[in-house]
Amino acid sequence: MIILHRLLHTFCRLWPLERGRDFIMRHTFAGSFGRYIAAFGPWISVREGWRMKANMGHDYTSLSLKLYGELEPVTARFLLAHMKHDGLFLDIGANAGYFSLLIARHFPQARVIAFEPNPPIADLLAASVMENHLEEKISLHRLAISDKAASLQFSVDPANSGHSRLSQQPDLSTITVEAVILDAWWPSRQTDRPISLVKIDVEGAEHGVLRGMRQLLLTHRPPLVVEGYDTHLREFGDSLPALRQWLADLGYGEVRPWDGNLYLLHSAT
Repeated sequence: MIILHRLLHTFCRLWPLERGRDFIMRHTFAGSFGRYIAAFGPWISVREGWRMKANMGHDYTSLSLKLYGELEPVTARFLLAHMKHDGLFLDIGANAGYFSLLIARHFPQARVIAFEPNPPIADLLAASVMENHLEEKISLHRLAISDKAASLQFSVDPANSGHSRLSQQPDLSTITVEAVILDAWWPSRQTDRPISLVKIDVEGAEHGVLRGMRQLLLTHRPPLVVEGYDTHLREFGDSLPALRQWLADLGYGEVRPWDGNLYLLHSAT
């Protein structure tokens, strides 16, 4: 099994087709193989050599990181290309925090604000921040971002914690999380840095996040990476065409083909 693990690990790191890799990982390597990989422990060394703690055996993102040493290379390249060296990155739906850590390590003068409402997953990110001595660079907030300021139900998916989300699913356990409207929450932050980049991955609630930060988008006009699956969005009464139109009305246009994410720049930048 050790030899099989090493062969699969090498194969997955060399395979260049991100979506193909993702399909194989989800449909073949999850389950018993995922549990086998989890036995090696929660700490992962990514391609660039730094370590992070992940939810091994219970999260497709963590399994992907373990196998490939990276996550969503197209997304990573977009974020690195559009981050300002001394700017501010908002990671909304940070999960275990790969992108927060990536930006903080690549841009020593930048700052990251990460939002992750799922308590045990936020704990993983907090441990990784400490492991990499990034306490002064990454600020973690255990909040959900929405267009409602309230205590909301959050469904926890035990098989794939990355698919946990702001909804009440009859087949999943739920917890209560605090949700804030970013336009209302942001003025209390003591920062003179402009928002230079935003990533949103909240399993279908993306449009609510954006509606709640409309004024910030108009003021700062940051590049955006927004996950957008129509099936997920419809669970919240939204749709991918409606999300695209709302962003276009705000002045945003897509600059890369959709691959599950929308990659957007404002027309004024």
